[in-house]
Amino acid sequence: MGYRSSEVKAGLFIFVSMIGLVAMIFTIGNIQDYFKPRKILKVVFNFTGGMEVGAPVRYAGLDIGSVKDIELLGSNHAKGMDRVTVITEINPAIIIKKDSVAMIKTAGLMGGLYIDIRPGTQSSPELAKNEELIGQDSFEIAKIGDMATEVILEIRRFTKLTEGLVTDVRTTLEGVRTSISHIDLVVMENRPAIKANMDNALKVSGKLSRFMDKNSGRLGATFEHVASLSEKADKLLTEKDTELREIISQLHNMSREMEILMADTRPGVTSLINSMEANAQEITNDIDRTATSVAQTLDQGNSIMVENRRSLLELLKNMNQTSRNLKSLTEDLKRNPWKLVRKSDEVPVTPEERSTSGKPDTRMKRLDKVSGN
Repeated sequence: MGYRSSEVKAGLFIFVSMIGLVAMIFTIGNIQDYFKPRKILKVVFNFTGGMEVGAPVRYAGLDIGSVKDIELLGSNHAKGMDRVTVITEINPAIIIKKDSVAMIKTAGLMGGLYIDIRPGTQSSPELAKNEELIGQDSFEIAKIGDMATEVILEIRRFTKLTEGLVTDVRTTLEGVRTSISHIDLVVMENRPAIKANMDNALKVSGKLSRFMDKNSGRLGATFEHVASLSEKADKLLTEKDTELREIISQLHNMSREMEILMADTRPGVTSLINSMEANAQEITNDIDRTATSVAQTLDQGNSIMVENRRSLLELLKNMNQTSRNLKSLTEDLKRNPWKLVRKSDEVPVTPEERSTSGKPDTRMKRLDKVSGN
């Protein structure tokens, strides 16, 4: 049975297409890699983060193999937890050193996991055939979430503390404002009394100044006497320095003896205190009776004050007159300050001062002129 030319052509086209398809699959899918020799590399991790079989293995950024299997190795005696062994198939031409670093990384934000091996140093020896490479744990995204949660909780606590502090500050400010308003009201209500007190203080100072003007000579003599007394006291202290030191030492010795005496008499004092505690009720009754008598005495004193009110008013008038005299003395000293040192011709009083002072136009004459007359 012979074949038609069209059938031969169709079969030849299909055969050529199949050969092209197989060549395309080998080219695009890297199927030829499955026929290349591979070597086994075991990498030990504490946490794989969900890595699956078939994940790529990269060495210095180049794909050198894939993950063949993932097994649970057992507990790590150093840290007391299980470890995971990742069995990989890599290109045998790649030399893995003992100080190489293996880590699990993510290809982008949403990409899959892969094993990244960084080359070791040239001086480091090559990893043996069945020797395991200890990998380093990568940073877990879950830890970031936990840290963020803790940070948010701390921020909330700080916010609550800040709100409480702001509330306390507002309350304090309101209290300060209330106090200031109360003080302002008190000052406004007592302004006449405050002004009257200031006026009285001015009057008293004026009377004191007039008193000083009148008694300037006596005050000067008094000051000179005080100065001479201080000089004499200084000389006396200088001359009696040794005696004073002896007296001080004697006082020191006496204080020591008193301390010894107190130590000796402490039991007696303790017994006395105990007896006083026992007689506390009687002492309390005596204090009550004394308080009653004091209250009666105060009532009697109040009645005496009411009866002698006129005498007190007379005394206040005399004090007022005295303060006026002191004020005139002060004004005289302001006009003639030399009166504190010596007596001389007085500066003439102006008509304004004469009208304000309210005292007659009198002048002090020098002692030599008075004696000449």
